[in-house]
Amino acid sequence: MSEVSIHRWPTQALTGDLARGSIATAVGVFLLLAVPIGSIAFWAVAGLTILFALYLMSTVSRISSVIEVDDEGVRWRGGLFGGRAIKWGELEKFELRHFPLSRDRAQGWMDLKLKGGGRTIAIDDKLDRFGELLARAWVAARKADVGISDATHHNLMAAGLLPKDKA
Repeated sequence: MSEVSIHRWPTQALTGDLARGSIATAVGVFLLLAVPIGSIAFWAVAGLTILFALYLMSTVSRISSVIEVDDEGVRWRGGLFGGRAIKWGELEKFELRHFPLSRDRAQGWMDLKLKGGGRTIAIDDKLDRFGELLARAWVAARKADVGISDATHHNLMAAGLLPKDKA
């Protein structure tokens, strides 16, 4: 039996997402009350309000979720959308994405997307000890001989899990 590593999203790391989702949803509901029902503006605002509400629900889900990682695989427990698990032996896709907030790419966040056994788990770098989980998933991806894109390769170098290419 292997040791289980437990990871959570700290509430303080998601405070901004909670605030943005709450304010956007509230503004959307207010605008829905102000525009005529059935108008084009109503349906446009309704669509945006639903998107904002889903974003807020996703953030609340992350706060109430736990990610468990061991030698068998990764498991997402709790949250509003139910749990899911991927065994390392079933891993089919490993994708590390970077979303830059500046031109020099120094600011932004990373997102790890794992697929296997018909399930997908996406984890962002706001998760506590994200680097540990990323390293463990990368070892499993190499062991399962999962191919990666050039972008994932570059992001793994940026994360320090691959040596920098010599130019």
